[in-house]
Amino acid sequence: MKTFITSFAALLITSVVAAQSEQPKDTTRISLPEMEILIVDKERSPSDSVKGSVGLTDEERKEKLTYFAGLDLGVNFLMNSSGTTGFDGQDAWLDNDPARSLSWRWNMAEEKIRIVKDYVGITTGLAIAWNSYSFTDNVRVVNNSDSTWGVIDSIPNYSKNKLRVTSLQVPLLLSLNTSLNPDKNFHLDMGVIGGLRIGSRTKQKFEVDGRTQRETVVDDFNLAPVSLDATVRVGYRNLTLWASYGLTSLFRDGKGPEAYPVAVGITVLPF
Repeated sequence: MKTFITSFAALLITSVVAAQSEQPKDTTRISLPEMEILIVDKERSPSDSVKGSVGLTDEERKEKLTYFAGLDLGVNFLMNSSGTTGFDGQDAWLDNDPARSLSWRWNMAEEKIRIVKDYVGITTGLAIAWNSYSFTDNVRVVNNSDSTWGVIDSIPNYSKNKLRVTSLQVPLLLSLNTSLNPDKNFHLDMGVIGGLRIGSRTKQKFEVDGRTQRETVVDDFNLAPVSLDATVRVGYRNLTLWASYGLTSLFRDGKGPEAYPVAVGITVLPF
């Protein structure tokens, strides 16, 4: 049996090689003892390498090669004016714990203006973002019309203590794709995201006499009403990693510490 299989494989390989040398490039002939198999390549148009392999219409391909819409998840940092994450002196209360400072962004709409097919384009859209900053120290955020600062609390001991900011956002991104086939595409989006603050609050959780208490304070805390972030989004197929850096401070100029939001994350649900 082993000799038969070896002989058959040798015969098959020899037949294929001989057939390919004799036939036109679009035809393969396989000769067997009692039959002959011809494999004829279909004539392909220049767009078949994209459309035939993916089976998408032009609009479907455009949608699949645009990578803003979806649900983003990341972690937040706060950086000082020197570009480091530590705050000193009276601003030390702003030190935050990135592991508990989450960024959620629902990118609910997207639109791309093609420049060079789907290889190069301009992408915009609409998103709503929830950014939280969990404080490392046991602080309470205090503010008046002139300033915002933090006060260290010794009692109670907060098990949760964060500032949450909600914003409407609009991106303006230069979009680059390496392929018109979404299954083989590396993509890069870079640009800015403008934001309009629509809500802010502090949330604290602590225990008093063995009972869990929660406290929420809704205020503007002298936060900047508008924001501008530089951002980059890079990935392969539907996998997208992203990062953003605040070009504007978290607080209004002169009414709070100079603190610039930074976030890194992944798109957990693309659509």
